Amino acid sequence: MQWLVDFLLDQRQEKVLVICAHTGTALQLEQVLREREGIRAAVFHKGLSLVDRDRAAAYFASAEDGAQVLLCSEIGSESRNFQFASQMVMFELPFNPDLLEQPIGRLDRIGQNRDIQIHIPYLEQSAQEMLLRWYHERLDAFEHTCPTGRALYDETYQLLQCYLAESRARLPA
Repeated sequence: MQWLVDFLLDQRQEKVLVICAHTGTALQLEQVLREREGIRAAVFHKGLSLVDRDRAAAYFASAEDGAQVLLCSEIGSESRNFQFASQMVMFELPFNPDLLEQPIGRLDRIGQNRDIQIHIPYLEQSAQEMLLRWYHERLDAFEHTCPTGRALYDETYQLLQCYLAESRARLPA
């Protein structure tokens, strides 16, 4: 959490899309950012009505007095385009490689004039680090589209789950 706060304070002039795996995570992050740091953030999740989703997206898109951050559950990576932003934080990585491309594509649209910067905070020797390394070192999924990602995931699922469980077991209590 502290990494995210520091990153957002350092990037005050940038619009940042934050992708979370769960709605609860997005809601908790918004509360902490607002209460502790006064960072303007909108939340976008499947529990919102279509009108409320439109409001959240518009608040994020607004150049003046808009949200610096849009905190999304995985639904936020579908059907909306935010090419005015180039910073993305993947607070939690999805297990399915096919779900990795969707959020990146929300920023990498026609009209995007900057390179997309993807940031993935993680704890050393955690399951998140293991998954990050698998995506980056084995699938090269952050630099290139990985059309075989799902097939490789299906093929290595059991082994990947063992590695992830092993890395969780090494975390201090």
